[in-house]
Amino acid sequence: MKTLLRLSIAAIFAALVGCATPQVPVPLDQGFYTADNKTVGLMLEAPKTPGLALEGNIGLLDYAIIAAATSSLSSHIESQDLGEFLAVAEELSQSLENEGFQVVRLEVPAKAPKLAKFKDPDGKDTTYFAAKDHRTLAAEYQVDYLLKLTATSAGLARPYYGFIPTDAPRAVFNVHGEMIDMSSNQLLWYANINHAGYATGEWDEGPNFPGLTNTYYVVMNKARQDVVNALAKRDTSVIALNGDDDSAAAASAGAPAAAEQQETQQQ
Repeated sequence: MKTLLRLSIAAIFAALVGCATPQVPVPLDQGFYTADNKTVGLMLEAPKTPGLALEGNIGLLDYAIIAAATSSLSSHIESQDLGEFLAVAEELSQSLENEGFQVVRLEVPAKAPKLAKFKDPDGKDTTYFAAKDHRTLAAEYQVDYLLKLTATSAGLARPYYGFIPTDAPRAVFNVHGEMIDMSSNQLLWYANINHAGYATGEWDEGPNFPGLTNTYYVVMNKARQDVVNALAKRDTSVIALNGDDDSAAAASAGAPAAAEQQETQQQ
């Protein structure tokens, strides 16, 4: 039932945003690190537990059959943790404080605030803004910048046609991140970081599923490290001397990482 609910919510969300123009990745504006006496609000959102996501053309009766067949795998992955990802908050807080920022940990609101749509003053340039106007939250949060990190997928995923699996389950960990200037609503950083991987060797080794479990922690750690790297301060003077601006921008963008799928795929 939990898996069905997750999938239903994901499907509704995809339908709602499907018509919108996707926001391109935005590398961290290194001018952010030149600010003095500024406060960063850090908001971290993640599911309580990892889960098993079902993908594909699946009917209601199919869900019942799949739930019975995957109960052991679902229970196992839900017993794992998200510690590697949650630790990124402390790591980023320490890094930002070392650069002179004050960091405030913000709780994810129980109900998302109603924000007005924000109109880009010049849609033809390469300055990007958050889709919703966050400036109204500046006084409430008492921060100059809002850094939001959301684990959008955590656990395992497996595609189906009806109740028939079409591939082996894979570990997934996806993170959406954005940094917003609360005075202008400008996006200083925007990224979707995606990692996935298959178990090495046999995956169906219940009840502990060591191959899949290990791969889950590997992809979660990779996603965490990508977040840290994307938000790292870079020596722009060295970049200019080396003439390597393009590669530096790509490295800091935190653009979606290619899903790392190992050659061994067990049905």
